[in-house]
Amino acid sequence: MRPSFVDIDPVDTNLTGYASNVTGATWTLTATASNDVPQLARQVTIRNDSVTNHSAKTATLVGTDGQDKALTEVLNLPNTSATVTSVNYFKTLTSITPSATIGVDTMDIGWAQTIQSYIYPIDWRSPWACNIQVDVTGTINFTVQQTFVDVLGGVTPVWSDITALASKTADTVSQATVGATALHVLVNSFSSGAELQMYTTQPTNV
Repeated sequence: MRPSFVDIDPVDTNLTGYASNVTGATWTLTATASNDVPQLARQVTIRNDSVTNHSAKTATLVGTDGQDKALTEVLNLPNTSATVTSVNYFKTLTSITPSATIGVDTMDIGWAQTIQSYIYPIDWRSPWACNIQVDVTGTINFTVQQTFVDVLGGVTPVWSDITALASKTADTVSQATVGATALHVLVNSFSSGAELQMYTTQPTNV
């Protein structure tokens, strides 16, 4: 496997990035993606601007995941003056539809600090582990995960943390498990201006 390089330079959290003050029964997005370059998959937030409890209603999020595959999630709306966050990570958010009107109340739609990188396949046939070096700038908390699922075969990955690279905040070097098929990086939290680079190398099976 050739050496690979991952660069994550996230834009700040923006609770109104997709839309501000949506209301009524039809919500229109003013943006369909975050301002990250390159695009990153991020969890979606819905913030209730009112003192009305709307948690018995839902919103259907439609967009794409980090691999540009169609993604849909149904999320309960927030309680009084609260914020809820999607389980899934959206690279794009193309529509959001409430199950019922919120009347004259308003809500904001944005993206959270939590980020999921693209999936990076590694050589599961190699008898040697994939070496991983993570270099951080600023304040950032990250986790590198691995999977043994055939990601190139279209199977949905099941991820597990690489223990030595879980919830780390400083430069770290470790390895994936021999036989792992792919890696990705989760950004759990960060401060403005933080950045992360991940470098990988893996001997070929000769």
